[in-house]
Amino acid sequence: MPDMLGTLLWAVHISDGILAWPWWSGGLALAALLALFGAWRIRDDEIPQIALLSTAFFVASSIHVRVFPTSVHLLLNGLVGVILGRRAALAIPVGLFLQAALLGHGGFLTLGVNSCVMVLPALMAWQLFALLGCLPLLRQRWFTIGLLIGSTATLATVLLNSLVLAWGGQESWRTLAQLVLLAHLPIVAIEGIVVGFTVRFLAQVKPEMLGLVLHENRECPIESVP
Repeated sequence: MPDMLGTLLWAVHISDGILAWPWWSGGLALAALLALFGAWRIRDDEIPQIALLSTAFFVASSIHVRVFPTSVHLLLNGLVGVILGRRAALAIPVGLFLQAALLGHGGFLTLGVNSCVMVLPALMAWQLFALLGCLPLLRQRWFTIGLLIGSTATLATVLLNSLVLAWGGQESWRTLAQLVLLAHLPIVAIEGIVVGFTVRFLAQVKPEMLGLVLHENRECPIESVP
């Protein structure tokens, strides 16, 4: 049993049977509150985009990078946050549910904790994009902005995941939590590059997806969700 749990712990999605009940139950409660925040005043025309980003988030879990002794995959929660804003709190739990149901990544009792670990950095990425996008130093440097946001969101995700493992486990997983963090550091760089190129591409061909408007003779991200 410990060996099997150790194998499951290498994943960034925490599986059932690993966390103490106050942690996974508290995670479900917090994830529900975040989902309510994300669903507030949702419009019908936003649903297709939320579904599209949920799908992209789900598919990203199938793109693996080999890091001994395990493999890790792209997260894309930072990109989801940049595009959807607070609606990311709806899209990400759906993607995590599909990963647990169809791929066996994560668990159902820990769906709340895994959602919080992913959603909170996504919401941070949303706010960070609004801040960085209007800084004169980063004027229209969308690749650099995306690189910073993607890397920061991924690093925050793996840090939160490791902290939950270290503090909330039914057993002491602190050493393994540190190894999980180290194993996912390459993804921090890779994710930053992927998000950087994606943000630059969207800024050129579909700026409205990023909430970009002309502001003082330059494009600047604004809050597009009422």
